[in-house]
Amino acid sequence: MAKPKSLPQGISLSAEGKFRVRIYWHDKQHSIGNFWTLGDAKAAMSIARSEMARGIFIPPTELRRERASQDVMERIEATTVAEWGPEWLGRLEDAGRTPATIRSYRSTMHAHIMPAIGQLRLIDVTSADIDAMLAKLKASPGAWTNVARVTRSLFLAAVSAGAGGITASPFAAHVESTRKRRDRGLPGSDLAIPAEVEAMADAMPEGLRVAVMLGAWCAMRQGEVLGLQRRDFRHLDDADSATVVIERQWNAKATPPTYTPPKAGSARELSIPATLVPMICEHLERFTPPAADAPVLPRHGRPHLPISQSAFDLAWRRARETVRPGFRFHSLRHTGLTEYARTGATLAELKERGGHSSAEVALRYQHSSLDRDRANTAKMQIPTPGK
Repeated sequence: MAKPKSLPQGISLSAEGKFRVRIYWHDKQHSIGNFWTLGDAKAAMSIARSEMARGIFIPPTELRRERASQDVMERIEATTVAEWGPEWLGRLEDAGRTPATIRSYRSTMHAHIMPAIGQLRLIDVTSADIDAMLAKLKASPGAWTNVARVTRSLFLAAVSAGAGGITASPFAAHVESTRKRRDRGLPGSDLAIPAEVEAMADAMPEGLRVAVMLGAWCAMRQGEVLGLQRRDFRHLDDADSATVVIERQWNAKATPPTYTPPKAGSARELSIPATLVPMICEHLERFTPPAADAPVLPRHGRPHLPISQSAFDLAWRRARETVRPGFRFHSLRHTGLTEYARTGATLAELKERGGHSSAEVALRYQHSSLDRDRANTAKMQIPTPGK
């Protein structure tokens, strides 16, 4: 291409033969573009000057940034509930939520949320959409509450992550269980007296009696009791110093069921009431295999595994019916912690013994020593089993 003798101001010829158009605006040079013909270059220059004169000129670099930002936003806003759901669960998993929780949330999403609103973009979901989904579950209060809680969490997480371009959750329902709540840790149907605890233990098969006593007087959850191994009991040769370490649970909801860490913040070492130590020693001698990692409550025919939760539950239901029909195994914890509180234990010590976490900042800075735990345990008026 022959080089023109003279080019208009602001137009130059590049090494590859294109006409480059540049213009000054607000004391800064801006590139308008490169064109194969001088006519196109002049037309672009004319359009740019006209826009500048009318006050509507936007530099091409800014236009490209705006378009790129718009494209990104369009892609973000295209995110559907069905696309966000798995990503949300992945984030929960990375944050340390238990496999059982993840499976429960996934099941709820697939069964109820996705069929109703999964195809909608997050930004398009309205309160009316969610209300319509929940209205179908009114006949099942438990399902309604579960789906509502998962839906609320899903959208709150989306707002926090900026997913789908939403800045506010469309969830507006008030979530509260429509089932009558049992009193927890209060005198009444959720507590047993020591004699009733011993009676329920006596009604269990011999190899399971110790579980009832540990559930009550060491305030252990059922999964923690089933997760105990021989090595978790320490200093049994000195009843006043005996302890049990809780660092795992048997998770029946896992696939397949397996050992997992206990609930967040609930790993602990507890003093054992001295009156229980002989019973524990006898149980370990008679029913627990000798290996250090042997389950304290071995499964019949498969002693390397703990008794299954279903088999344990069956034995427990039969035992409680003879003493306190309907009494939950978990309520043994409330019984034990209530008795422990009567010794004068502080709130922090109660939290430590029960393996409870608390949102109260003050409790995070209080520490319960094992020596104080031993002293409080020694004050508990627990009768010697069988006496």
